[in-house]
Amino acid sequence: MIIKLSKMEIEELTKDNFDQITESDRDEMAIPSYSHSNPLIRWLMWKRLELAFLLAKNGKDKTVLDFGCGIGVFLPTLDFHFTNVYAVDLFPYYAKKLCEKKGLKVDFKDSVNEFEDGSIDIIFSTDVLEHVDDLTELLNLLGKKMKSNGKLIISGPTENIVYRIGRLLAGFAGKGDYHHRNIDDIINTSIENGFEVQEVRYLPFKIPPYLFKVISFVKNK
Repeated sequence: MIIKLSKMEIEELTKDNFDQITESDRDEMAIPSYSHSNPLIRWLMWKRLELAFLLAKNGKDKTVLDFGCGIGVFLPTLDFHFTNVYAVDLFPYYAKKLCEKKGLKVDFKDSVNEFEDGSIDIIFSTDVLEHVDDLTELLNLLGKKMKSNGKLIISGPTENIVYRIGRLLAGFAGKGDYHHRNIDDIINTSIENGFEVQEVRYLPFKIPPYLFKVISFVKNK
């Protein structure tokens, strides 16, 4: 289904700390979560990507963008299943290193502005939009670059009390202040800006309390 990296692979990939990447940046890239000693936390992180991929309903010839690709853990899966794969991130160093190591045909762009209008079939943005300052501006830009009826597939934390307790138990106390909003805020803002909810998946279970939601939006004409 999806191609996973082992805990050891992620630790090796991210062992070098570039000067411009702060500890907070590493947290936002979910490096501590993907390399966590608790297998349940690692399972949850990979499950988000699995659900996001399932919501895409694969079409080999589609053009897809991993917006906020982080260290690139989703890129091996996208490269295997899609013909044209692009990635954008503020700090693409680890992702580029991973692609070089695995021989992935991923085209990195510095900004979404580099894409032609109406050129992207699917945009994935997993646990990214909660970090964005001006979400409305970004959603309008993403929508502009998507094809008519293109898909935007996102995931994000609920930030509810159970999620906050889980963060504490995972050893992430005092972190998360870089989250400007929760996933429900993102859903509402997306709807307000011309996106229609197509499908929603929940984690870790189909019944509440939910820790994460994974949503597929379709761009309205």
